[in-house]
Amino acid sequence: MLHGLWLLYLIICLCSGLALSCIIEIRFSLIERILVSFVVGSAVSVWITLLVSWLYSSICTASIIVSMLICAVICSIIFVLSSYRMSTSSDDRYTIVFFVLLILYLVVMNLYGVLRPDALGNLHALPTVWGDYPFHTSIITSLVYTPVFHFPPPYPQFLHTELHYPFLMDFYSAILMKGGLTLRSSIIVPNILFQLSLLGLFYFLAYRLTGLRMAGAIGSVLFIFAGFPPGLQTAGITFLNPVYAVIMPQRTAMFGMALSFVIFILLFESLSTKFSWRELFIACLLIGMLPYIHAHSFIVNCFVLLLLAPVLLKKANGRIKGFVIAFAALVALALPQVLYIKGGVTERFFNFYPGWTYVNRGLITSMDWSTIPAVIYSTAEAFVLMLNFWAKNAGALLILLSIGLLKARKEARIFYIPFLGLFFIANFVKFQPWYFDNYKIFIYWLAISAAIAPLSLLSWQNEHKRSITVSICVLIVASTVFGVITHAGMMKYEYIVWSSDDQAVACWVRHNTSPNGLFLTGSAHNHPVSALAGRQRVMGYEGWLWSHGLNWTRITEVKRDEIEMFKGNYRLMEEYGIDYICIGPYERRFAADNHFKINTSVFEDRTRFRLLYDAKGWRIYETSNYSISNRPNRIGF
Repeated sequence: MLHGLWLLYLIICLCSGLALSCIIEIRFSLIERILVSFVVGSAVSVWITLLVSWLYSSICTASIIVSMLICAVICSIIFVLSSYRMSTSSDDRYTIVFFVLLILYLVVMNLYGVLRPDALGNLHALPTVWGDYPFHTSIITSLVYTPVFHFPPPYPQFLHTELHYPFLMDFYSAILMKGGLTLRSSIIVPNILFQLSLLGLFYFLAYRLTGLRMAGAIGSVLFIFAGFPPGLQTAGITFLNPVYAVIMPQRTAMFGMALSFVIFILLFESLSTKFSWRELFIACLLIGMLPYIHAHSFIVNCFVLLLLAPVLLKKANGRIKGFVIAFAALVALALPQVLYIKGGVTERFFNFYPGWTYVNRGLITSMDWSTIPAVIYSTAEAFVLMLNFWAKNAGALLILLSIGLLKARKEARIFYIPFLGLFFIANFVKFQPWYFDNYKIFIYWLAISAAIAPLSLLSWQNEHKRSITVSICVLIVASTVFGVITHAGMMKYEYIVWSSDDQAVACWVRHNTSPNGLFLTGSAHNHPVSALAGRQRVMGYEGWLWSHGLNWTRITEVKRDEIEMFKGNYRLMEEYGIDYICIGPYERRFAADNHFKINTSVFEDRTRFRLLYDAKGWRIYETSNYSISNRPNRIGF
């Protein structure tokens, strides 16, 4: 392992993006070009590394170096053919100050909120990071610690299941970890880079939509501090702060949203200035890369492109050939990914679900829809219900947005139409089993709304300017105060993700058990055997499995069998091909939650089990049927 390889990989990503940015005719500022280059270069580089690692059947130093060489060759060819065209303007001091503050904000959030060690060696995290990151670390560590790379990789949280979840952001961290970074650093470094790119590109998109740099700064504040803290559902408030709900915990969304803002810049420039086939083609290529990066971003970008296509076609004077070529490239890249991901989608995806939330849906579906007059009355009643809901969840922002749209230029209003359409669709269609995941669609509507809303403050030029400005400033404060409260709560109520004992067990497992071994564990979301050691377990956290589309009947059947195995059913252990059994605090909690008792006496049978580890309340047994070279057939589904 070359310990500086991770830094060289990041440099290659940036250089690849810089080369590709030479093809784009848009005039970027220096910071904007760097952000666009990093995001685009990362997308291209990680896909190339994935394909090379697949051919090598391993994520190793050799596969990473080969992928970097391929990127370097492509980069050199583009630089030569483009004759180093790079139209770049300088950034003003206010933009530089904004980005310095943004970097400090993101560094503090990540160093404090992502696996922060304390004096005792325990790792702490912000609440939503505590809830989501163990799943991501299980993917990262399984990729790093398993010698053979299969594509698609196995789902580390459920036996005999392929990973349909978009995993390229975690694959990116696995590359950096293979390149010499620790697990925490391999998460924090790309976190900061992609979050900076996401928010920085949002700043420039807001500037392009409004023509005002100050709108980028105000819009960024509105976006970062929009929404509410958790725990207000009983009051009908569900729209959470985007940093709390997505930007910090959702690692796939960081990459997907950053790439989306590049695409939006390309599309808006083609819409508002000179139409360019080159920019449309690049935008379609980037959209085609999105399914394995972030599925929700792929859905959003396809919808935006589809609704803007007639306007773009008109600007292209009806020349449809270029559209066909660009769309064909998109389909060629995206279709294999979509078909595979679709294989893991159950009937609980893309369902009619009026009202977004469970409470609203119940109220709407309980209305009288039996006759035409009843339908008319119930439709009006449902409209008032949703109007009241969004007045509470985004009231002040809606006022700012309405004024901003009146002040916006025609092209910005046209560009906003697809996002308004997404807003309405997300209120009536559930994209994933858990209704709240529609927030990943709403966040795009929020972003473009926050970009246009500052026009309400910055475009007044009459005798009432002072009073109007004060009123709008009050609305801006009202739109952000609860986001500030949410940030304060995140910093105050952080949790221990893994104790020092958890990490010690995971370290032992990594060094003393086979990377191909199958573990019987409790279903805790942060179990160190899967999250830190990267080992396959029979079943992980049920909430993840359900929300990722696994069949609930299958989940409950496996859970029932797990309980029976902990009770001592050795026949089931043989059928499943269990190699190791873990009995620790997570298993005792699993037993308590499911109202049974672990039969510890069964595991003292030395003809069937061998005690490998016994320390600080943890015991790990190896089963007698364990054999990596001659393993029994495991139970299938």
